[in-house]
Amino acid sequence: MKDATAPTRLRPVRYDERPQPMTLEEYAKSDEPEDGYRYELVRGQMVVQEPVAGYSHGHSQSTLIQRLGKWMEAFGEGTILGPTGCIISDSPATVRGPDISVLLRRRSSEGEPGNWIRGAPDVAIEILSPSNRPGEMREKISDYFAAGALRVWIVDPKTRTVTIRRADGSETIFREADRLEDPEVLPGFAVEVGELF
Repeated sequence: MKDATAPTRLRPVRYDERPQPMTLEEYAKSDEPEDGYRYELVRGQMVVQEPVAGYSHGHSQSTLIQRLGKWMEAFGEGTILGPTGCIISDSPATVRGPDISVLLRRRSSEGEPGNWIRGAPDVAIEILSPSNRPGEMREKISDYFAAGALRVWIVDPKTRTVTIRRADGSETIFREADRLEDPEVLPGFAVEVGELF
């Protein structure tokens, strides 16, 4: 009989062994991690994104959500969401969770795995943290555009800038003294960049 108090011996994982890709349904049923990190499903694998956000990240996020929410009440018929899962792809299964999602029209998540939104938000907003790597951000931006995003905003508390990226590869950088606006997609929206930091 096996001794229940004996330590479990772990078998080394060979370099050519890879875990089976997760499906959207499996990811939707997975437990919330207790390690203080956020995870996303990227091409069938759970990927650590970042630790729980700090003050500067939270300040930028809440300020933008408030300003965008007021704009949406006056000009739009969609919704502004904090971190919410977006189904980017079924195969390979990919769920991204932008820091802020701007949906120009309301979408139903009824019947979707995890109650997530299908497709990218019209505007996906990512607020950089010290743990973000350039390659990871390029991959996220590419995923958002491939899934139909009109814009991706990158908010950088360290440089105190906001970069608006477009699907055609062009971008506009707004600095602390600038007024952030994107009239083609969010007509009537504006906020002083300095307010975000």
